[in-house]
Amino acid sequence: MNKHIRNGVLALLCFITAAVMLPIAFGEEPAKKPDGKALFEQKCMKCHKNTKFKDLASDRKGWVLTLSRMQRSTCPISDDELEVLADYLSKVYGE
Repeated sequence: MNKHIRNGVLALLCFITAAVMLPIAFGEEPAKKPDGKALFEQKCMKCHKNTKFKDLASDRKGWVLTLSRMQRSTCPISDDELEVLADYLSKVYGE
């Protein structure tokens, strides 16, 4: 293997290891996946009632489309939150 390539690969491995290990070394916990129910109550129940979700019962793909539409208009949710909410809604208010 070329010396420059080997050094580049080693540098990349060192960087990846540091990025993963440094937060752990300083006592920081990795980010946890948000709780679907808590996120639902925080984001969705601000504007909607439970009956709205019962009436809109859908599979995961349908919930992703609905949440994407809300995300583009008035609902401040991240892409990660959208995925968690879609999982939760399809489980609780699925077809």
